[in-house]
Amino acid sequence: MDAGADTCAACGTENPDGARFCMGCGVANRSACPACGEAAPAAARFCMSCGTALAAAPAAPAAPAVIAAPSPTDDQRRTVTVLFADLSGFTAVSERLDPEAVRQITERSLRGLAGEVERYGGTVDKFIGDNVMALFGAPRAHEDDPERAVRAGLAMQAVMTEINADLERSYGVRFDLRVGVNTGDVMAGAVVDAYTVIGDAVNVAARLTSAGARGSVTVGELTWRATRHCVAYNPLDALELKGKADPVAAWEALELLTPQSARRGATASAAPLVGREDELAALQSLYRRVAREGQPHLVTVVGQAGVGKSRLLSELAPRLADETPAPVLRQGRCLAYGSGIVYWALGEIVRAECAIDADDSAPAAWEKLAARVDELLGRGAEQSAPGAALIGRLLGIDDPAAAPGEAVDEAAEHLRETFFTTVRSLMEGMARDRPVVVVFEDIHWADQGMLDLIEHVAQWARGPLLIVALTRDELLERRSGWGSGRRATKLFLEPLDAGDVRVLVDALLPASTSAETAAEVAERAGGNPLFAEEMARRLADERGATVAELPDTVHALLATRLDGLAPFERRLVQQAAVIGRTFWPDALAPLAAAEGEDLQSTLDTLRDKDIIVPGEGRRLAGEPELAFKHVLIRDVAYSMLPKAARARKHFEVAAFVEDRAGDRADEVVALLAEHYGRAASLGAVAQLPAPELTPMRAGALRFLEAAGDAAARFFSNEEAFFHYSAALDLLGDDDTDANARVADKQGDVALRLGRTDAALAAWRACLDFHRRREDPERVGRTLRKLGGALAQQGERREAIEHYQQGMNLLKGGPPSPELVRLYEDAAWLYVLSGDNMLAIYASEKALRQAQQLGEAATVSRAHGIFGRVFSRIGDAERARENLGRAVDLAREHDELEVVLAQLALGNHLEMAEADYGSAQATYADALALAQRIGDVPSQVELHAALAQLAVHRADWAAVEALSDASAELAEREGLVLKLCLPYALRGLLHWRAGEWEAAIARYRRAVELAEDVGWSEVTFHALSGLAIVLRDSDDHEAALETLDRALQVAERAGLTVQAIQGLANRAVVFALADQMRSARADAHRAAELAGRLRSPIASVAVLEAGGASSPLAADAAEGLDRAAQGWTELGRPLDAARCRHLAAAILHRENPEAGAAAYALAADAFERLGVLHLAARTRNLAPTGGA
Repeated sequence: MDAGADTCAACGTENPDGARFCMGCGVANRSACPACGEAAPAAARFCMSCGTALAAAPAAPAAPAVIAAPSPTDDQRRTVTVLFADLSGFTAVSERLDPEAVRQITERSLRGLAGEVERYGGTVDKFIGDNVMALFGAPRAHEDDPERAVRAGLAMQAVMTEINADLERSYGVRFDLRVGVNTGDVMAGAVVDAYTVIGDAVNVAARLTSAGARGSVTVGELTWRATRHCVAYNPLDALELKGKADPVAAWEALELLTPQSARRGATASAAPLVGREDELAALQSLYRRVAREGQPHLVTVVGQAGVGKSRLLSELAPRLADETPAPVLRQGRCLAYGSGIVYWALGEIVRAECAIDADDSAPAAWEKLAARVDELLGRGAEQSAPGAALIGRLLGIDDPAAAPGEAVDEAAEHLRETFFTTVRSLMEGMARDRPVVVVFEDIHWADQGMLDLIEHVAQWARGPLLIVALTRDELLERRSGWGSGRRATKLFLEPLDAGDVRVLVDALLPASTSAETAAEVAERAGGNPLFAEEMARRLADERGATVAELPDTVHALLATRLDGLAPFERRLVQQAAVIGRTFWPDALAPLAAAEGEDLQSTLDTLRDKDIIVPGEGRRLAGEPELAFKHVLIRDVAYSMLPKAARARKHFEVAAFVEDRAGDRADEVVALLAEHYGRAASLGAVAQLPAPELTPMRAGALRFLEAAGDAAARFFSNEEAFFHYSAALDLLGDDDTDANARVADKQGDVALRLGRTDAALAAWRACLDFHRRREDPERVGRTLRKLGGALAQQGERREAIEHYQQGMNLLKGGPPSPELVRLYEDAAWLYVLSGDNMLAIYASEKALRQAQQLGEAATVSRAHGIFGRVFSRIGDAERARENLGRAVDLAREHDELEVVLAQLALGNHLEMAEADYGSAQATYADALALAQRIGDVPSQVELHAALAQLAVHRADWAAVEALSDASAELAEREGLVLKLCLPYALRGLLHWRAGEWEAAIARYRRAVELAEDVGWSEVTFHALSGLAIVLRDSDDHEAALETLDRALQVAERAGLTVQAIQGLANRAVVFALADQMRSARADAHRAAELAGRLRSPIASVAVLEAGGASSPLAADAAEGLDRAAQGWTELGRPLDAARCRHLAAAILHRENPEAGAAAYALAADAFERLGVLHLAARTRNLAPTGGA
């Protein structure tokens, strides 16, 4: 090569022989021919090997110290991988050499490093002295920017090794290179007049460079995570970096683990291939047609990144292997960057066909190539040699016998045609004996020469050759006529449908994953299998990760896609992203007008590019909607906007919505709250100036409170809590009426949701404010609310103290609604704790004041309290009358009060009247209403109440389902003390399964929780259930002690019906323990109490106790038989079976034969009722006569 060949065509600088980049301006001195890959001087207009026209020589750029700054509208938040390369040794070199030589050596080194950055698709941000700062992911993203950066860093070290060898030979000097690479979020845009990035990720990259060893590439955690599959690393001790409070994890990159051609997306996945049977069948059908007809066919599989093209191929391969005849499968992948070889994919295919291994020597590789090419072409070694030489040159495999630089002996203008013909003949030879499937992956990255070659072979080859090309949609944008020949098919891979993606997600996520999480992953994946897999992997690998957090891999893919849009298209997408998943075209019109662009044509283009689709609804009357096809595209586009820009755009959207809504703004209040709220919060973070921020805050506070009020009216409590909380966040510590007003409302919905801590915090702040303002009515109201929250937490004494403080504050004044409520709530708490006299006193006070005020709501609550008290003392008629009246009055004013009144009525119908059918209907009606209005605490109780009714009829499936529902709600909302209800039911379920220890543990925990909250009925119920478990496990002593405690609770709380049941149960246990005197005493006491009231349950319980304690076997059997009939009539078959078991035991002592028959009947009953351990035990007792 003559000297002139190394003269830069751009700036005229003379460069040393072999220089790849001009040392004067940085322009490449050589380029690759797109047709044959042969290197050519930068100034060449045609390839010297094949005659293909080359691009014109580039103009000399300005000094490449910085990237040209785009317009300010392009300022963006981006995820970027930053690379710093630090050359050290400059001082030593300066001391030994002339300044001009130092400059030349330094510039040569920096240009060499910059060349590697550019080769891997990065951008040199700036040269800082003897350092290079480079960006991967800005101004344009690639899906694999971290990998590109690490590869560039390793390549830089290799380049410096070569440069240092030359420097040491020529000058006796060398440079040391340290490289640091770090990935993170940055702000990218113009700073003064230059484009750059700012953020902690940049600082860390620089610090990693300084901390690294000479000759090393040191990376941060996010870079390591993104590249550990393809790069070998040595973990380093956490680094103490300047400016970082905590040590920073770091790794040293050692070498590449995988070749550049390793396929992405088709890794060995445990996930099944779903939803692609039609596509697989189509590919198999095309193969069979090719094999049958002996003619080639090109099938192009088209789909967006991650949709499953490579996964489809990996599933196709084993299916083709089972075909008759089975094909030869060869595949190669087109590279996005860095190879330096135009026909890389073809090279992979030829290397595989010739069995050339990566570690083969050059002579061995040539020998294999020449032999296989000769065999396939079938022309004889001499005739095949030129073809082998041409193909070998493209693969970088030269004939060792050829003279250096020897050209192929053919006219340059015919060389490209010769090359294409040779490749075609080669593939025909491969298909001579059996069909061949040739796969070209990622052809959207192929250059025109590669694409021309594929179409040439598909059109002109002969033989059973199926060419499968995998590509993204952008190929069709670049080459619209691709694959339009007669023997060509396009197969479009659409996103999976909802059912298929859910099957995939369920297979990917651990079995312990909640259904809600799985559904959220499926929805956000949007039918893209890779997105689903990456989100599932993140959830599994990173503790604390949420579905809302986008994996870096998915973010990179979508950022790359967005960066591929035209500038205005991208800005339009980002403006639409601020509006939401769906948006209105008219809201984008101002942006289009400001930039002089055609809005409709741009939207049509975005629809053609599969970015947007028609919307399905209309959130704003009269405004048609469009939608993002994939919610994650919207999320990534939004994330790239700076926070200041987001704030301003949200404000613009809110103003648009408010203007279009006009006097119907109430209908879109939540939408206005969302946009004004985001504008204000983001504006505060971005520190917008006061003239901008003030109207944002005003709009946000107005509509956030209004949205909370609207949600609370419809019992959308979660939504209301969110809006009130957002408003309070904006208000901060302002000591204003607005703060107290919103906090009071937040406390209301928090308590409705069962979040007592949040309610207490809100109301305590309100209490302080109202006391400072000396407002007794509001102080009294807040004291009452605090008392209610404390009571729900089980802090009974503290709750009463708050009620009394409120009463004392207000009772000296005129009748007031707040004083009525204080008396009511105190009375209710007295009812729950069994203080019946105090409950009646407080109820009378509330009712008297309520009647004076004429308030139906307070009268309703007073009747409810009276009804509960009458029910407790056994006056069923007055209880039902008052409770029914409470429900009727509540229906006139408050649905929440209806739920509470129905809960009390149902409890009375169940416990006092044993009217289980009416109780079932009442509970079910209340549950439906509680679910509709979002009353979670009542839902917990109602599920448990319905489960208890199912216990009576021995419907165990219903018991399990309802108790689980009660427990899940209580656990989810942190209603720990209400867990006593489902825990008691679960104790019963363990008893039914014969799991004594588990049953005892559950019942004891239920007792603890019920005692903590002062819930007398539940405490009694749990103790009674525990006693049954202890009795059935033959621990009579412990059972008696437990029933003693239950009776104490009933007597202390005035639970008359429960006291009768407790005495009856204890009488039975005394009888089983052969303590007949005590048994008769309890039976007599139970009968005395039952005589004072009309209670079906008490009457039957007394019959059972009398029978069990009777001294005469005949009387005992008759009494137990009557009790069994009574339980049966009440709809409690399990209790009836227990009575028949006791009767059998007594009969067996007097008449073994009759007793055995009675045992058999009892055992059959237990078996029908699904209590198998009692059935087995009863059958075993028959021969022995035990009890």
